[in-house]
Amino acid sequence: MTDKEISIVTGSSKGIGKAIALKLADEGHNVMLFGRDKESLKKNQKEVMAKGTEADYFIGDVSDEKFADESVKRIEEKYGKIDHLINNAGLGIFKNLVDADINDFKKQVDANIFGIFNFSKAVLPGMIRRKRGSIINIASLAAKNFFVGGTMYCATKHAVLGLTRSLMLEVREHNIRVAIICPGSVNTDFNFGSNMKPNRDKVLQAEDVADTVMAILKLPARALISEIDLRPTNPK
Repeated sequence: MTDKEISIVTGSSKGIGKAIALKLADEGHNVMLFGRDKESLKKNQKEVMAKGTEADYFIGDVSDEKFADESVKRIEEKYGKIDHLINNAGLGIFKNLVDADINDFKKQVDANIFGIFNFSKAVLPGMIRRKRGSIINIASLAAKNFFVGGTMYCATKHAVLGLTRSLMLEVREHNIRVAIICPGSVNTDFNFGSNMKPNRDKVLQAEDVADTVMAILKLPARALISEIDLRPTNPK
């Protein structure tokens, strides 16, 4: 078993997930990259390893329970443990409900809810055995706020908030920390694909979310920040 921290980051092909992966590498973690874009993951693997740590990448759909289970098993067999899971993978389709298709909703439920369920369930047995570990879910202020065109997306992020709050209470007796970060607008292609069109010069950067993840992980094991709303100071 390695002495280095082993961290999984889902949705780490680009944007917030990539920034989190690089920040973890800066802190000496071995990083397990998950996504669908092989070329991006290979590139990010090289960037992580250039920081003097190890990285593996896994290509697949986070809503696929078998993919989650088998990937976690491979990591545990190779490294002996998983210390941290950062559930970052997500999808947003922004439409008024009257214009939406049920498949639009199902895609978001798959990525935003089932993905977190699958990976959290896969890593928990090992964390419980070791009596330590962290799960951080990257959600959105849409978990608490509402906006036109966000009917489906907000519903999935509300679900993530409920899942996270309940799971935190379930596993804290095993010294496992579960937290949720709810960012506002972030300067990524994801946010600028919506109809909100925030000001790129004013909103959060992906690195701000990565720094917040690290702030949670750097706390003593006895301390937990369970929920963070992360907003641009002055978005206008």
